[in-house]
Amino acid sequence: MAKLLNDKMSSQTHMSNTNRHIRLCNQTQGAEDLSKAIAPKVSSLKEKNAATLAAKENRDAAYDVLVYKDAVLDDVIRNISDSAKQYDRRNPGRPTYNLLFPDGKYSDIIRASFTKEVGLAIQLSERLTSLGAEHELNGNVAFLTSAITDVQTALTNLSNEDNKVKVAVANEELAQADLRQQYEYNYLDATKLFGKKFADRLFPKTAPKPKEVEEEVTEEA
Repeated sequence: MAKLLNDKMSSQTHMSNTNRHIRLCNQTQGAEDLSKAIAPKVSSLKEKNAATLAAKENRDAAYDVLVYKDAVLDDVIRNISDSAKQYDRRNPGRPTYNLLFPDGKYSDIIRASFTKEVGLAIQLSERLTSLGAEHELNGNVAFLTSAITDVQTALTNLSNEDNKVKVAVANEELAQADLRQQYEYNYLDATKLFGKKFADRLFPKTAPKPKEVEEEVTEEA
C-alpha cells in the first residue's frame, strides 16, 4: 500500500515524497492531472519552509546581538566596581562601594539572566546617580545608561524575531497539512483512475532495501 504523509514527517520529507510522486505521475499517461493538482501545494510548502529558515536565522542573529550587548553591559558594571574600589582607597572616609553594591559584589548582577540583569543594572544606575552630579563616579552613569538601553533594545528585537519564527512555523504547518490533504486526494483519484494496485506505484513507499543500480562492466578487447 502507498505510504501517505503524516504530521510527524518533516517538511523535507513532505517535499521529497511529493516530488517523487510528481515525477512518477509525469511518466504515467493519464496521471498528468494528479501532478498538476499537487504541484502548487509543494511549491507553497517550499516557500513557507524557506520563510521559516530565514526567520530562524534572523532570530539567531538577534540573539547574537543580545549576547554582545550584554557583554558590553557586563564590562561597564565591572568598570564601575573597579572605579568604586579605587575611589574608596583614595577616600577612606567616604566609602561608596557598599552603597553601589549592597551585596558586596558585582558578580551577582552580571551572572543574572538578561532581563534580570537589566533590572539590577537600573537599580545600580539609580544608586550611582544618587551620589550627585559632582561626584567623581558620576561620569559612569552615561556609559551605564547607554549599555542598559542597548540590552533592552536587543531584548525587544529578539522577542520580535521569536514571534516571527512562531508565525512562520505556524504557516509552514498549515502548508504541510494542505499538502497532506492533496496527497490523499491524489491517492483516492489515482485509485479510481487506475485501480489500487497500479495507483500504489505512483506513491513512494519505504522498501526494506532499495534496488541498487548495477554498474555496467565493459570488457576491453
